[in-house]
Amino acid sequence: MSQVQQEPKKLVIVGSGVAGLCAALHAVELGIQPVLLTKWKLGDSNSELAQGGLSAVTGASMAQGDSVSKHVADTLKAGAGHCGVEPVEHLCSSGEELVQALESYAVDFDRNADGSYQLGLEAAHSAHRILHINGDATGASLVQSLVGAVRQLETAKKLSIIEDALATELQLQDGRVSGVHYLRHDAQQLLSSSAVLLATGGLGQLYSATTNPRGATADGLGLAARAGAVIADAEFVQFHPTLVDPARYPEAGMVSEAVRGEGAILVNDAGQRFMPGIHPDAELAPRDVVARGIHEQIQAGHQVYLDARAVEETRGAGFLARRFPSITAKLASCTAGGSGLDMAHDLIPVVAAQHYFMGGIYTDTSGRTSVPGLYAAGECANTTVHGANRLASNSLLEAMVFARNAVAAMAGEASDTGCDISRLVVQEISAPTPQAPLDLEQLQTAASSKLGVYRTGVQLEEMVQLLATSAPVAATAREQSELRNLWITARIIAAGSMARTKSLGAHHRLDSTEFTSSQPDEGVRYGWTLHPSELDNENLLSKELNA
Repeated sequence: MSQVQQEPKKLVIVGSGVAGLCAALHAVELGIQPVLLTKWKLGDSNSELAQGGLSAVTGASMAQGDSVSKHVADTLKAGAGHCGVEPVEHLCSSGEELVQALESYAVDFDRNADGSYQLGLEAAHSAHRILHINGDATGASLVQSLVGAVRQLETAKKLSIIEDALATELQLQDGRVSGVHYLRHDAQQLLSSSAVLLATGGLGQLYSATTNPRGATADGLGLAARAGAVIADAEFVQFHPTLVDPARYPEAGMVSEAVRGEGAILVNDAGQRFMPGIHPDAELAPRDVVARGIHEQIQAGHQVYLDARAVEETRGAGFLARRFPSITAKLASCTAGGSGLDMAHDLIPVVAAQHYFMGGIYTDTSGRTSVPGLYAAGECANTTVHGANRLASNSLLEAMVFARNAVAAMAGEASDTGCDISRLVVQEISAPTPQAPLDLEQLQTAASSKLGVYRTGVQLEEMVQLLATSAPVAATAREQSELRNLWITARIIAAGSMARTKSLGAHHRLDSTEFTSSQPDEGVRYGWTLHPSELDNENLLSKELNA
């Protein structure tokens, strides 16, 4: 039996990456006492792993010739013409204000000797505008500062935190979200609320190779879909070009794009540099282009390496270790092949791996979803700013800007009617007819093969059929909930990928009749909803399978 909390809270925030943490801080500033629900410990999230930094047009970058309009242009170009222009303009014009807010929370960005911001350059940016903290530890340092600020408010009893709590279902009343069911210490509980903000992160565990942490199980997407929310742009899954080859160094993690920003190149095992022949920006081309270049080399039987040795030689001994201390330390700990790896002296073996989801729960710039009372921010949301391929380091900016917007909108409204979905082509995904169990490893293998860097119509049809005739089955209630979220998300990605028959951005179809990654599409943005039989019906599929 669910235990109903006697005093309902006005706002429940699900997730404690930078979106959830910023939302909680801003809520208190607006006089709201939120409850922050997180599946692990406070701050455990993909945000912690962000190496590159925060893209923001500030006075420092403008002094070097940068502008909001340039940031907008870079974002639109990287997004392959599929971005929402107004949301992008709002995002890019909000950088300075967000940076000031973060500094009020004791976030300390790296500075030069004269006190000005150190500004980095990353792929597809036309200017040095990337702020970072402790070199390549931006995410971890940012989360640490925000967690500290949130803990202070918890001590002052201005907000509440529930850790080790996995949100399992959204409660609906008269078509409006009114609470969150969650699993904690093997007990199901209910937290009532007049509004819920989902800030649950990504879907990396859908794939065998990912830069995401173990908690990235598409929880927000599954929750929102089962509540009837529209999920949009699901076909656009970004693959990071440079994950250290997990087959050789399983614990190494990824190497930030910022290393290529400093001049590192990509070569194959024959010593050939291949990216200049693929794109004029070579290693600093948009991520989808670089990921496909690497994948093509590997498909042809080559190993690909990141080569930063010339950077060290040019910039002086110790430069890479000073600029990228976290990456340097992580590589040094990779002793599977004997001694550790060192970018200053070694070629680093890399592969393309799932990194970010451009699609998600469809929202407006105020974080409203299509379901009244439900808001979303961060990677689980689709504000349309990333389009078909996210611009490097825009994710932290987007997560925090729109999380703060969502809280402000919720605070200023007695009720909302949900966001406008009239610009979407919304389709319903048919209900499954489960005939066989599907475990996590089977799902990851299928997704990696059929929903990966390259796709074909035949592979997508096979994936749709597999997902339509199987049901997620895991050993524990927690694992079952996470696997079901991933399974639902895979079905939506497969549907979106089938619907978009032309290649666009990160969605690359080998059987595309026309390659359009650098051109705007016809303005079609696909949205997806679940069949009504699947809404708010926990464990329906496992019951059917065992019947």
